[in-house]
Amino acid sequence: MNVGAIVESGMSFGPYPQGHCFHIERSRLYGRIAHGVKMAEMIVLPCAAADPPRLWIIEAKSSTPRPETQPSFDDFICEIRGKLMNALTLLIAASLGRHENGRDALPETFKTTDFARADFRLVLVINGHQDAWCVPLQDALSKALHATVRTWALKRTSVAVINDATARRYGLIDL
Repeated sequence: MNVGAIVESGMSFGPYPQGHCFHIERSRLYGRIAHGVKMAEMIVLPCAAADPPRLWIIEAKSSTPRPETQPSFDDFICEIRGKLMNALTLLIAASLGRHENGRDALPETFKTTDFARADFRLVLVINGHQDAWCVPLQDALSKALHATVRTWALKRTSVAVINDATARRYGLIDL
């Protein structure tokens, strides 16, 4: 059974097989902590078996400020960093049972995923962006998430800024 498509920022994510997408923004778990806590849209566990398992933490946007527009560009990068970090932290906290019924809020497939070995991807997907426009955003977001990548022992390539065309190639949207 598939979970219906999730429409965010003019893009249709999914549909994903049952248990392979945690739509955080619509979860009761997030609803209980939402005040003052910004969050990424979803976490996707692709149905193709991967070793180690790969989890995509996704924030979607329909536009971004240009790097030369200061301070709005820096504020934007800071906001995206926070949303991706909060989603990673909430996922781990829920899996550890730090929230009442938090583990129960996770899809079954997530409950059996070995997070200790998982390959996390922190991904910003921007609708309609040209590939060249993603490069300065990628650089800035990678720099902003450098400490996270280091402290969580993530791969250098774990931070990505992609457009809708690339997201489609990865099977994240319009499946």
